[in-house]
Amino acid sequence: MKLTKILLKIVFFLIVLIGTYIFIVKFDRIKYYVDKLINDYKIDKIIVPDYKEHNKEYNFKTVQETNDFVPKNIDDLKKIYYTVLNNGWDSFTFYCPKEYTECVDAVKTLADGKYTELINNYVSPFNSYIKYNTYIIGDDKINLTVDKLYTKDEITKLEEFIDKFISDNNINKDNPTIDDIKTIHDYLVDNITYDKDYKQGDKTLSNKASTAIFNGIAICSGYTDALAMFLDKLNIPNFKITTEDHVWNLVYFDNKWSHIDVTWDDDEVNKDNNHNFFMIDTDKLLEIDKLKHNFEISDYLELN
Repeated sequence: MKLTKILLKIVFFLIVLIGTYIFIVKFDRIKYYVDKLINDYKIDKIIVPDYKEHNKEYNFKTVQETNDFVPKNIDDLKKIYYTVLNNGWDSFTFYCPKEYTECVDAVKTLADGKYTELINNYVSPFNSYIKYNTYIIGDDKINLTVDKLYTKDEITKLEEFIDKFISDNNINKDNPTIDDIKTIHDYLVDNITYDKDYKQGDKTLSNKASTAIFNGIAICSGYTDALAMFLDKLNIPNFKITTEDHVWNLVYFDNKWSHIDVTWDDDEVNKDNNHNFFMIDTDKLLEIDKLKHNFEISDYLELN
């Protein structure tokens, strides 16, 4: 009996010794498989929403969507941020893989930098944000949430108004013309008053298209969002350009990009020049006004 116990202890000791030897010798290999198992588990945990709301499908140069939510570099992270916003998702969670050691720092750079402001210009105004929140949980978990600018009720009412306007003005949604764009532009100019008393944080919400259209008062962002919503409904590629204190539209029509600044065409702001800023190129824009329209052209690859 004692001999059996001794033999069992010897066998157990040998098993532990051999296991320890294998673990030490094959540590890198074992670690690789363990890390792979953990990463595969995290990838499986990524839940991709099965819906898209007001998604822009145009193939922009400046921003791109992705179906791969395991980032390998900062460009992959940028695509994830844009995909979430462009699809209208309220929240999304992904993980930084261990091999991308700079991932968390890159996420912090994107969250604190101007990239989220740039992509806000490329998505539907209905998906645009008041705040794009980034939460870093632990060493690798990234949670994105979007506080949207427009409520669902506002979106419903705006879409109903735009659909009725297009129908009432006999605009062909499948083949809009330059005159159709001009009809929309002129309507906004004629029916919106610039809110000269607006201050950041005012409850008048003159920065929104809903206030521009339903209350007839707006600042530049209200004019610009309103035009963008019409253009999106007609499937005309467009995005917004922003400076520190101004915003206007860029429109792709007749195989070229052109600027439209409805705010500056409003004769309440600039007398008797209702079409000076309608469908003009960048050189003409800067020739007319280089102060308020002095933007970083290099940020918008469509113009390069």
